[in-house]
Amino acid sequence: AIGITNQRETTVVWDRVTGKPLHDAIVWLDMRTTSTVDSLIKATTLKSKDALQSVCGLPINPYFSAVKLRWLLDNSDVVREAVGRGDCMFGTVDSWLVWNLTGGIRGGVHVTDVTNASRTMLMNIKSLQWDKSLMTFFDIPKGVRFPNIEVRPKYTGMLQLGPSKGFL
Repeated sequence: AIGITNQRETTVVWDRVTGKPLHDAIVWLDMRTTSTVDSLIKATTLKSKDALQSVCGLPINPYFSAVKLRWLLDNSDVVREAVGRGDCMFGTVDSWLVWNLTGGIRGGVHVTDVTNASRTMLMNIKSLQWDKSLMTFFDIPKGVRFPNIEVRPKYTGMLQLGPSKGFL
């Protein structure tokens, strides 16, 4: 068995067909999204960083993945093109690793656990699913492919790389 730990707020986007990253990962402490946060707060009815907390449990803050994904969509032609083709995979480091370790472009499993999903600002904390109203608020296009959220850890797939091939 393999266990994965990661920086939950680091955001990764990659191409479903090539398996290559579409942009460098944006790590948890990256503050280039501050102006995006300011715009998002102004777009809330309450004009408050806490306007979405009842749905996602988090304040609007540069720390979280939804803001980083919005920034990527606003600032990267490569990401927007992949979204337009339906080839943009989104996740945190755990989903990127599992997808690659279970085969990547040859049928990798795109999954995350509920604790990582909860740190994106895109999961509803009551339903434990990706939330359409949050996707709408952050203007996330349907062409972005999100990992399946697993509430309980379970068997995910078989390792497809290296000397441990066949285990996971």
